[in-house]
Amino acid sequence: MTTIVHSVINKENKSTTGAYINKQRIQSSSNTISDITFSDDDDSTCSFDSLLDDKLLLTPPLEETIEEQVDWEFWSKVISNFNQFSQSETKHLSTQIVQHGIPSALRGTVWPLLTKTGGDEGLQDVYIELLKQESVYEKAITRDLHRTFPHHPYFQSYQGQESLFNVVKAYSLYDPEVGYCQGLAFVAGPLLLNMPEEEAFDALVRLLQKYEIRGQFTPQLDLLILRLYQFDGLLQDYLPHIYRHFNEQGIRSNMYASQWFLTLFAYKFPLEIVYRIYDTLFAEGIHCLFRIGLALLAKNQVNILSLDFDHLVTFLKDDLLDVYDGHVTDLLHEACQIKIAKKRLEKLAKDFSIESIKADNEACLIASFKKQNKQLDQHYKTLFDQHQSVQREHAQVAEELDVKKKEWVRVSDENDALRHQANDLRRLIQTIPGTMESQSDLQTLCEQNQVLTEQHAQLQDQLADMENVLIEIKMKYALSESERERLNQRLIEVKKWMNS
Repeated sequence: MTTIVHSVINKENKSTTGAYINKQRIQSSSNTISDITFSDDDDSTCSFDSLLDDKLLLTPPLEETIEEQVDWEFWSKVISNFNQFSQSETKHLSTQIVQHGIPSALRGTVWPLLTKTGGDEGLQDVYIELLKQESVYEKAITRDLHRTFPHHPYFQSYQGQESLFNVVKAYSLYDPEVGYCQGLAFVAGPLLLNMPEEEAFDALVRLLQKYEIRGQFTPQLDLLILRLYQFDGLLQDYLPHIYRHFNEQGIRSNMYASQWFLTLFAYKFPLEIVYRIYDTLFAEGIHCLFRIGLALLAKNQVNILSLDFDHLVTFLKDDLLDVYDGHVTDLLHEACQIKIAKKRLEKLAKDFSIESIKADNEACLIASFKKQNKQLDQHYKTLFDQHQSVQREHAQVAEELDVKKKEWVRVSDENDALRHQANDLRRLIQTIPGTMESQSDLQTLCEQNQVLTEQHAQLQDQLADMENVLIEIKMKYALSESERERLNQRLIEVKKWMNS
């Protein structure tokens, strides 16, 4: 049996370079990344044509470097007749994988067996065809490549980024509803480090669909929200002190656990632990992620309970692994000790469904209230406009009333003046009988005035006649002067004639 295992190992070593890149199939792709931006950090990048060391890329966990610790006979049976062995020794296989992990040299063989990669669906052939197509997500994928495993030499090389680009792009075309999400690259990365591109794509499709991960990447993130709800419920069950402390500090699971479920812990964890998590995931399913998350928080409980919000956010993001002091594999052993009942997860899922329906109903009610509020607001604006109009009319009426008051005062003053004038006339009328005696004198004066007027008119006529006579005299004088001048002139001429 051990001969089978060693032949598999030799076959893998001969057919791989670094991370199992199938160069011929990559060259057939019509869409490759040509504008990769490399980091300036020499420690995290490789040149375009560098050859990567297999040992550097696929460093096995410490406990697997010693061949005596691996039960090669067991793994020979698994590989030689996986279907029969997985059915007859299901519990034994699962226990072996969870407690000890799959030997590093065999992961590229066992993972496809566990996920049934290379089945009748022809996904690997589909992958080759998808590489020839263009994806609307290509720019986004290219932009995120250097941020995926930024400290891993292979994924900072052109070759590694091209392989990762191809697999993620192909999936965005294969599953348009999901398209592309940055976490997908972290999920695909460990697969690429253990199998060729087409197998990695095949395994990625099966991983997302068979192990109920796909829903975490849909635009609505419905499944991710459910996972976080279930994790909160388990946290309350297993670590109530941390649960209460998180609530008091305002820490929500989406602040720290989202990346656990989206990247399968690959975002921050060392790859040797990520491989072991994948081993467990393939053997037990997605529920192992809950155990790992709980074990991680339980190990850090003392530190967590002593931190406030600001320090908690940083601690949960960057420092959770420090407590293991380099022995991160202890996390997996501690996670194995946590037992989570399937019924409890189902109960939490049911509660989530009920609360979601309740939340949807509340959202509908809120939407209805908002609609009513909008209508009331519109009605208020209408009433306000009407009130403003009435206010303007009131101001106009008040102004007109003020004018009328002033007019009334003026009329009242005129009335008083007329009343005084009437009184004056009344008094004048009362004095009229005393003046009647002087009427005859007035008549005489009038007659005398008329005589004087007539005399004045006569004098005016005489003056006019005299003026006319004067004008005639002046004209005659002018004629006589002219005649005299003419005669003088003739006299002078006669004298001149006589003297001559």
